[in-house]
Amino acid sequence: MRTSFLILSLFWILISTYAEAEEQPPQQSALILEVPVIDYPFNWTDGYTAPSMQQSLHVTKDFYQYSHYKFAEWYEDKPVKRTWSIIAFDIFTTWLPFGDAWLHEEWHRAVMSHRGVDSYNEVYDFPLFADTISVKRVKDEDLARLKKDHPADMVRLHAAGIEAQNELNFAIEKDQFYLNTPTFDQVLLWLNYINNIGYMHTCASSESNMLTDQLMQDEGSDISERDFTGLDCNAWVYDLFRPFEPYAARGTHPSGVGIKRYIKYSDLSNEEQDYLEKNFRLSFLNLVDPFLFNYKSFSAVNPFNDRPLQWNATLRHHLTSFGYSLDANLFLKQDPVNVMLIWHNYFNKDQHFPGLELALYRLPVNIFEKNLSLSLRAAIWQQPKDQLFTASEPEQGGLAAIKLHIPWNRSMETFVEVESKSNGWVAGNVYLEENTSLRLGLALHLF
Repeated sequence: MRTSFLILSLFWILISTYAEAEEQPPQQSALILEVPVIDYPFNWTDGYTAPSMQQSLHVTKDFYQYSHYKFAEWYEDKPVKRTWSIIAFDIFTTWLPFGDAWLHEEWHRAVMSHRGVDSYNEVYDFPLFADTISVKRVKDEDLARLKKDHPADMVRLHAAGIEAQNELNFAIEKDQFYLNTPTFDQVLLWLNYINNIGYMHTCASSESNMLTDQLMQDEGSDISERDFTGLDCNAWVYDLFRPFEPYAARGTHPSGVGIKRYIKYSDLSNEEQDYLEKNFRLSFLNLVDPFLFNYKSFSAVNPFNDRPLQWNATLRHHLTSFGYSLDANLFLKQDPVNVMLIWHNYFNKDQHFPGLELALYRLPVNIFEKNLSLSLRAAIWQQPKDQLFTASEPEQGGLAAIKLHIPWNRSMETFVEVESKSNGWVAGNVYLEENTSLRLGLALHLF
């Protein structure tokens, strides 16, 4: 994982927009830190397994939002010092547990854990300022089994780290819009997007050849020290185009011990290189995002009732198990109703498949004379049959979820969530197959 130099040219924007935001009329704000303590059945995969995708996502989001909140508290009257402190913190924590690189690697590990593959996150070794961070202690035979038995999961495995950083941004933006969370998270948003774009640029260039050769030389014959895949995007496009190729066809590692796991740009066919470069260009669509410039919401009038309405909109590009997705996200808020509408567009090699998603966040309800909050989510879609890149036949699918927030007092709550889905890829859900998950967790309201 590397921090792109492009970020430095954007920091002046962050400073100016943060100062501008502080001059805007105050709105009701909330900072809610929550984490699923239990995520069933994932936590009981092949013995006790943690964290799941949702657990690591919330841990990292809480880690950054709470830290940003404390920086704002410490430097309340020193906006420039506060902003540069957050910049330094967000960059340095890239290499620390619970930071964004830790999350990136934990989502790789979640896909492997789901399929019974053991691994280790090198972030726990504190590889400060390292150019690359590995998920290691993975056996060749486990990767060969995963590729043979679950080819779509193998493709999703490679893309899961980039998916994690996109979803972290999405989770933070939902808090900024619906809760008006008063934390300066824009540095982190830029870091995640620019890091992903820079990573894809490295993969889609000859630079990946030199970097991969150096990694294989440094790791030598010790299989336990090897990363599970090398550069994520190269392996993603390689297995996307070759789902049924035996894993051992990658060849022998240059040391003569084990399989050559890493895929270089030069290992890809011309068609594969073109597809990777296309997705590198598409990744810039993630920058179509007003939150990056601290525009958390825009005002309008609801034409149906003439009441004030808040809205925002973003685009999202994801690498998926079958190709890629392009989403248009519409945020809507009219007190007390919070609505998210997402138009999904799924693409494999030659086909486009549509999807639609609707969600309600923290709708106040009264149950048994108790004031609770209810979140609902529903989605329908068509995706390629068997999640295959070359499939021309669609497979119908959908998701439904309900989440009940149960307060203990003004600062603490419990939540219970049930999420059920059909076959299909969903960002932030490790299961490509049909699944029903139960999550129980705690949340802390700081104000």
